[in-house]
Amino acid sequence: MDGDPGPLVDPGPLLRPFALRAGRPPEPASPRPSGRAPAGPLTAVRAADPADAGTEPYPEPAAVLRACARPRRVLDLAADLGLPLGVVRHLVRDLTREGRLVECPPPTADDRAVLERLREGLRAL
Repeated sequence: MDGDPGPLVDPGPLLRPFALRAGRPPEPASPRPSGRAPAGPLTAVRAADPADAGTEPYPEPAAVLRACARPRRVLDLAADLGLPLGVVRHLVRDLTREGRLVECPPPTADDRAVLERLREGLRAL
């Protein structure tokens, strides 16, 4: 063969989720919301200033800020960025605490468009 075919399997991320959380262990689920509790998976967030991602020195928070130029759910962020949900929840919590992400209010039951999308999703199942 002429060239090296390269690795057959993607080695995956080189950093452990523990390192991405700056060494903080996952916190146990709390029945009451607090400033220490990570963001819920269905919490929608958006970047307070989308241009803020350019000043972030670490790639994971920068990717979260870029992805949140429009409101995004934490669960969707984890899937799109290829990061563990627990890591994304902690990153979102930290960025929200710093004022770089803003939580979006949940849709109200009166929001007909949301109810229509829910109905279409249930039909698709």
